[in-house]
Amino acid sequence: MINICICDDDEKYCSSIEEYIINYSRQLMVDCDIDIYTSGEALLKAINENDIKYQFCFLDIEMNKINGIETANYIRKKDREMLIVYISSYDRYTLESFAVSPFRYILKPVNKEEIENVLSLAYNEIMINNQYLFFKYQNIHYQVKYENIVSIESEGGRMINVNTNDEVKLYRFYGKMKELENKLNPMIFIRVNSGVFVNFNYIYIISGYKIQMVDGSIYMISRTKNKNVKDAYNEYLKRKIGI
Repeated sequence: MINICICDDDEKYCSSIEEYIINYSRQLMVDCDIDIYTSGEALLKAINENDIKYQFCFLDIEMNKINGIETANYIRKKDREMLIVYISSYDRYTLESFAVSPFRYILKPVNKEEIENVLSLAYNEIMINNQYLFFKYQNIHYQVKYENIVSIESEGGRMINVNTNDEVKLYRFYGKMKELENKLNPMIFIRVNSGVFVNFNYIYIISGYKIQMVDGSIYMISRTKNKNVKDAYNEYLKRKIGI
């Protein structure tokens, strides 16, 4: 089940987008649940008080009181993963809106083809992030969601350390990096040197041969992998902003 919300103070647009989503999701045989909000305040209240988690949100920018960009700023404090598609009658907000990592940006009036294109890309992104790393350590089987893994490091050539952003910050298991490389999704992870994989989603900055992650950790990029790492990261950024 994919949880989707539409937030727009124009009920006509909400109804149109909802209809497009329902029809296209049926074609793809994707099971989704859709909630509609007519203000940023109502959406934030649902997220904060009812602890609702949406994978995907169509968010109007021009709304009374709290506008779409302000709403997205509040959302990002609690949820880094929600895919946000801005909807606006004007393109003057584009640069400002990028500060809160939108998935896509659609100008009104919206049409069926645009919504379907965005849905196709979003569903693909959600499916990619809904993958798991499976491993066993001390006779206990684990599964860790890709989207929670910040980096993976080799220790001593035999031990693998999985650094995450969840309650269990570190998982360990015996394995080899080469075997792991064949299992990990290359659209999410990149090997930066012989002993480290990083998750594109958690890269803060790449400078020279250094990668700094959002948790503050720093990894060195090997000279042989430097070009490949930067090219792959550029492709990741293009996918994120829809270029």
